[in-house]
Amino acid sequence: MYQTAIISDVHDWHTEKIEFFLKKNECNVTRLKFSDIELNFNENKNFFFNKNIQKLDAVWVRFLNGQSLEEITTKLTYLHLLNELNIYVHNSAITIEKTVDKVRTSGLLKINRILSPDTHIWIGEKKKKIIEKDSLLKPIFGSQGKGIMLVKKNTNLSEMKSSGNVFYLQNFVGEIKDQKFSDLRVLVSNHKVIASMERESESFLTNVYQGASYHRVQISSEIIKLSEKISRIFKLGYGGIDIKIIKKRNFVLEINSIPSWKNINKLYKKDLSEKLVKDFIKIIKNFKKCQTN
Repeated sequence: MYQTAIISDVHDWHTEKIEFFLKKNECNVTRLKFSDIELNFNENKNFFFNKNIQKLDAVWVRFLNGQSLEEITTKLTYLHLLNELNIYVHNSAITIEKTVDKVRTSGLLKINRILSPDTHIWIGEKKKKIIEKDSLLKPIFGSQGKGIMLVKKNTNLSEMKSSGNVFYLQNFVGEIKDQKFSDLRVLVSNHKVIASMERESESFLTNVYQGASYHRVQISSEIIKLSEKISRIFKLGYGGIDIKIIKKRNFVLEINSIPSWKNINKLYKKDLSEKLVKDFIKIIKNFKKCQTN
C-alpha cells in the first residue's frame, strides 16, 4: 500500500509494534536511525537524502534524542525537509517543537485559553525573591519526570540553580502535603481519545518511569473534549496529554508528541498499536489526497 519508514534513535517495543501492524496492513516498512540519514545539497540548488528516502510516502518518528542543540536542530530540520518533499511526518517537526519546549507549550495553552498551572519564566540571574507557593522547577526540555525539582513555599530564589540559564517555575497544582498524588494520561490519535489511565504515586512525580502505579479510568466528556481540542491546536497525529483534576478544574500539565503507550496498552484487551497504525494510514491517505488536489 504505502512506502513507510520508522525513524528512531532507539528501536524498541513501540517500533516493533508499529512495524508489525504496518506490514499487516500491507505497507512496506524500513527501520532507520537518524544516524543512517545523510542530507546532500548540490550546485543545482536541489537537495536529496540517501537511503531512497525521497521515495517514501510517510515516516513515523519515535525517539528523538541529542547530545547537543546542534544535533537536535539538525534532526528537526531533516523532518522539516521531508515535509517539504511531500512526505507525511508523524508527528511533524512543527508539532514536536511545540510540545518538546515547555515554554512554547505553556504559551500556546494560554493563548488558546486552556487552563494550565501558573508559570513564571525568566533568563539569567537568580532573582532575590521568596517563593510564595509550592512550585516545580522544570528543565525546558525533558520528559519522564527527569530533572524536576520541588521548590517549597518560602524558598529564596537565590538558592536555586537554573537549567541552561533559563528558569521555568510552575506553581504546584494541589497540596504538597497530600499522602498520594495523581493525574491522568490521555492518549489521542487522529484527534480522538483512544485510551486513558490514572497514575498514582506517593511522590509528587506521577510518571510511571519514576515508579507510579496506574490503572484504567473512565474520563468525563469534558476531559474528552478538552483533549481532542488540544490535539487539534497542536496538530497531533497522535499524542499523550497529562491532566490534573483539582476541585473540579482540569489543569493541563504537559503534552507529549512522542508518547509511550506500552503501559496504558496493558490496560486494554485490544492492542492500541493497531488503532494507532490504522489512524496513521488514514492520515497518510488524506495527506496524499490533499497533495493531488
